[in-house]
Amino acid sequence: MEPWLKMAIDAKKDEPTPFSSVKRCSACGLGSLSPLPDEEDIPGFYELDRYYTHGESHIQAVPPNILDRLLTKLAWAADRSRYFEVCEVAQSLPPDAKICDLGCGDAQYLQAFKALGFDVLGVEPDPSSRERANAAGVTVLNGTAESPPLNEQFDLVIMTHALEHCRDPKRAMQNAYELTKRAGRCYIEVPNCAAEHFRTFTVCSEMFDAPRHIHFFSPDNLAALAESAGFRVINRLFNGYVRDFGPGWRAWESDIARRIGAKPHSWLASLSLFLRSFWRSPERKYDCVGLVLQRP
Repeated sequence: MEPWLKMAIDAKKDEPTPFSSVKRCSACGLGSLSPLPDEEDIPGFYELDRYYTHGESHIQAVPPNILDRLLTKLAWAADRSRYFEVCEVAQSLPPDAKICDLGCGDAQYLQAFKALGFDVLGVEPDPSSRERANAAGVTVLNGTAESPPLNEQFDLVIMTHALEHCRDPKRAMQNAYELTKRAGRCYIEVPNCAAEHFRTFTVCSEMFDAPRHIHFFSPDNLAALAESAGFRVINRLFNGYVRDFGPGWRAWESDIARRIGAKPHSWLASLSLFLRSFWRSPERKYDCVGLVLQRP
């Protein structure tokens, strides 16, 4: 493990944090907070007034000007994102399929699957997110991907934007494997730290978000972790491009930069990012990567 990144504050709380350093494995490229937070530290990271699973985003809407509209239009034309589509996935599931979402947040995916008639169950450690999910009619248990309170298997296991929050991602991935039925599917999605956006803005990137994000993945080391648990990688899906150029996203990342004395995410920086990224491979273009996995 070699020194990689350093961020002195928790940007969402605007206060100092002892988890300010990130080291990266020179062999596989996986980044991790150093030191790792203790388990009892982690719940406090989510005590926020605004968070995307709490019903109100910390990124505020900013009216776009003409240059913003132009750049967003260009990014939209160059975007070839591939998402985890509930209706598409549902067609490949048996009618009585059971679906579990580990680290489900406010259970947006589970709400959609339940509306299609599937049996769904979530696991989430954050009480505010559980409250919102339960209010929407989805049963969500208190627990984590590392210690799920479950003793059954599922046709589909989902873990979107949860693995990077886990103190022990290897254990979480192994649990996802064990909860998946034989020949069942699993979908894992995380921020893509090999993307040009992350490589450009690093600790000011919305995809950094330490100390809530404890580990920092690339498409290849995520696939290697899944395969080490026993999964077979069926497909890679990449998404998250147009938002990187929006004025609200840019304003938030510029605000972080201002607070730590870094170079802001200006419109010209966005234009430069677009010119460097629109022709890149998906592994370098999109800020999120998802793996469609199968348990043999």
